[in-house]
Amino acid sequence: QARDVRASEEDPSLAVTNRNVIVRWAGLPRSVKDMDLAIDQLRYIARDDEFSILKDAQTTEEKQTRFTEFWKKRDPNPSTPRNEKMEEFYARVEYSNKHFSHYLEGWRTDMGMIYIIFGPPNNVDRHPFEVDSKPYEIWAYYDLNYSIVFVDETGFGDYRLTTPIWEIWQRLRN
Repeated sequence: QARDVRASEEDPSLAVTNRNVIVRWAGLPRSVKDMDLAIDQLRYIARDDEFSILKDAQTTEEKQTRFTEFWKKRDPNPSTPRNEKMEEFYARVEYSNKHFSHYLEGWRTDMGMIYIIFGPPNNVDRHPFEVDSKPYEIWAYYDLNYSIVFVDETGFGDYRLTTPIWEIWQRLRN
């Protein structure tokens, strides 16, 4: 607060200012603002035992320690301060939230889940206005030799996964 020596006793202020301060954890992507949410989002890539360990943490410090350990195991280049795998993961979450959100956050949708797990598809074949079918999309992943089909049963853009992914997902998680 700045004060004017010539100001009256009732209002000695010359100017008042407020600033918002953003606190970020060092080494985390900018999109990670809530540790509990960041841990929830790991459900797609963490094994069941790893996810339980993360979710069972009680204190903020314990959550942060377990979260850091989880990502340290997956760091493709531990000799650098950045964890490229973690940055890629949360970039996919952010992309999913921007492009697949409707009544759910994008990362919670079927398309968001697939995008987070497998990344961007090599090809997207969209069929929004077929006369004899509901809107659908086919995402092709050439490196996995796999295609994934989503159908919008309601017509409101809520594309649901119709292709089984359990086997290929388990291969990638383990």
